[in-house]
Amino acid sequence: MRHTQGHKRRPGLFLITMITVALLLSAGDIHAHARTLIIEGLEETPLKWAGHEEARGIDIDIMTEVLSRMNITDYMFRFVDSGSRLLHNAQNGSSDIILTLSMSQERSTYLHYPNEAHLLLDWRFAVRAEDKTRIRFNDFSDLSRVQIGAAADYSYTSTFWNSGLDIQTVARSDLLIPMLLQKRFDAVPVNYLSTVFDSIQNGYRKDIVFLHPPLKRAPYYNVFAKASDYPGKQQFLRDYDRIIRDMRDDGQLLSILENYLGPDGLDWWQSQNFQ
Repeated sequence: MRHTQGHKRRPGLFLITMITVALLLSAGDIHAHARTLIIEGLEETPLKWAGHEEARGIDIDIMTEVLSRMNITDYMFRFVDSGSRLLHNAQNGSSDIILTLSMSQERSTYLHYPNEAHLLLDWRFAVRAEDKTRIRFNDFSDLSRVQIGAAADYSYTSTFWNSGLDIQTVARSDLLIPMLLQKRFDAVPVNYLSTVFDSIQNGYRKDIVFLHPPLKRAPYYNVFAKASDYPGKQQFLRDYDRIIRDMRDDGQLLSILENYLGPDGLDWWQSQNFQ
């Protein structure tokens, strides 16, 4: 009798067990059995670049930490050679996430923007360290007697180009700092983050200072392609926003910045305003 009763209970027990497992799986990490997550970007130091063996950079470290906190281990970083290719891949679903884009109404038609910007990127005037007390910038009139260099293909701001300043253009932005140090210009607008990193790497950090406030500041986002078939996109975005806030609060974002920028990482972080 005991054997028979036990035998009759087993199918019910098995069914209950299977239902319980299914419910636990559905309520658990939705990314656990997903395919490889494809993350693309353009090479832009110190944000992201292809290292000798693996991708490196501030954005790479931020996204790697985000994915670790999501328990996602199947992903790859991939670099493309142009912005048009980057956006094309997102539009047709060849990639899932694009690293570091500014907000755009046109791009938002085919990209999911998270609520949280992971970086606020600045463009600031750089001057020679010897001129740090002579040249100030509160408004453009402060630069009326200063020779300005600028890259011809950069938009900066319309106010800058229409300011009436003595602006001389060069073909490429990477010429600006060398020409500043050669005293061919007195002030140049540059991407603050990349210029700080380059100055540390190439030994001229002590030779330049940056004027505050920034000429331009904009939030940048890691965005998800709407055409992507990666499962659980909406949940991913909700988790992403929460984790970026957590990393901001627990000091992980600052730690990543300091790893690449040294003491300038803290100074730059303190100038951020994510509110």
